[in-house]
Amino acid sequence: MDFPINTILLKTILEDTPAFMGIYNISTHRYVFINKVGLSMLETTDLDDFTAKYPRGFRKDKLNLETQSKIYQHLKENQTWIEDTLFETSNHLEFWGTLQISMFESEDTQYYLVRINDISYQKKAEQQLKDDNNRFEALFMHSAIGLIMVDREGVIILSNRFANVMFGYEQGELEGKQLEILIPQNIREKHRETYTNYTNKPQSRPMGIGLDLKARKKDGTLFPVEISLSHFKSGDKPYYISFINDATFKKKAETDLLIKTTEIQKLNNSLEKEVVNRTNALVETLKNLEQSKKELEVALNKEKDLGELKSRFVAMASHEFRTPLTAILSAASLIEKYTKSEDQEKRERHTQRIMNAVGNLTDILEEFLSVGKLEEGKVNAKLANFELPKLVEESTNDLKNMLKKNQQIAYQHFGETIVCLDKSLFRKIIINLGSNAIKFSNENSVINISTEKLDNMLILKVSDQGVGISEDDQKHLFDRFFRGANVTNIQGTGLGLHIVARYAELLNGKVFVESTLNRGTTFSIKFAL
Repeated sequence: MDFPINTILLKTILEDTPAFMGIYNISTHRYVFINKVGLSMLETTDLDDFTAKYPRGFRKDKLNLETQSKIYQHLKENQTWIEDTLFETSNHLEFWGTLQISMFESEDTQYYLVRINDISYQKKAEQQLKDDNNRFEALFMHSAIGLIMVDREGVIILSNRFANVMFGYEQGELEGKQLEILIPQNIREKHRETYTNYTNKPQSRPMGIGLDLKARKKDGTLFPVEISLSHFKSGDKPYYISFINDATFKKKAETDLLIKTTEIQKLNNSLEKEVVNRTNALVETLKNLEQSKKELEVALNKEKDLGELKSRFVAMASHEFRTPLTAILSAASLIEKYTKSEDQEKRERHTQRIMNAVGNLTDILEEFLSVGKLEEGKVNAKLANFELPKLVEESTNDLKNMLKKNQQIAYQHFGETIVCLDKSLFRKIIINLGSNAIKFSNENSVINISTEKLDNMLILKVSDQGVGISEDDQKHLFDRFFRGANVTNIQGTGLGLHIVARYAELLNGKVFVESTLNRGTTFSIKFAL
């Protein structure tokens, strides 16, 4: 320093003080000393560093000449200037400090002794308190619901504006009064008991728990309210807060809603009855329509089936009847020409042709009659025990007259020989399947027939080495008048397999087919005994 002050005193008072301490030359407007605490507070290393970083001081609000003159005049008269002000470091960090200035003179030079205590924490606490008060003001006083705070004795400590307006009191008029003035006269005694119980065991109670509560205004008017309760402690003192909502409009709305709901319910009941009646009538009409639709569909399907059957019958009959009739006509014409005795052999040959043709016509008519009886439900199974191998052998003997050149029928049986079935229907099944196998197989081929008796089942198999049946044709194999695409040049009505399937059904049996084109076909029928 360049002025005479006792260095020990300087060390003690300035350096060891835990605050900013500086000596300011009033005439040069410069600090001539700043202690280490002050230099650290302003983030500087020494006095020169401070002078370079703070050429105009470190107050947030820079002092003009008028304010400086005012401070100087005040110090001359009162010795000390004290104020709280905001400071700013060279890095623009702000802090609050209590500025204390004293003026002294040394060797005809005037100085300020400047002390700054950092009060940022205190200011922050004050601001926090102020903010808390503002928040309390916003939340409590300006809340859009009535709030009343009471102590343990039931004395009103605070009420917000909404509550005051709700109960008809001026601001502050409720404070210091007993909470009972807001309770209807007839339930005050009960309220005291309830309040005592609540203060002994306080707990938060949400609004809208189904209580029908009323409150009393300043003029004595009662009105419905909804109340929610909460509690807290400040120190050792408990306080209780009531959140109060005027339920007048809500109750009115509930009443109106109840009336409207009742009216709507009555109307709904009436409408429901009408709807039920109309629905029942509609359902009945729909049922009748549905029944009529089904009947029409059945009739239409029958008509379509009949038309289809007629078409198939005409196509089949025109072909199947023409062939034997042509043969009969031709043979008869030729017989007339053979009048001599030596032509007897020729006459017999043509007579045989006529007999075969008549036999074919008889078979065709027999198939037609069988289908008709099946459709009309006139065919019934007559079960009886018989010797199965014997029946099959008799049937195969009948088939031998149909065999082509060098064709053979091989038959095998496995298991017990006695079965209980309709003997006539079973024979017709064998004849149909066997005749088909002969018809659709080439010369020099073998027709294999086998039967097997198991515990509760009889299995009949008829296999040939003929033309086979395509997969597409197998889907329609048992339809009436259906004939495979690869056998249209072979005589047949397309009824045989349909009759077989129906006879098998009457005997509790089911037909299965395995076939490969040009390699043969196997028909299997499994009868449940």
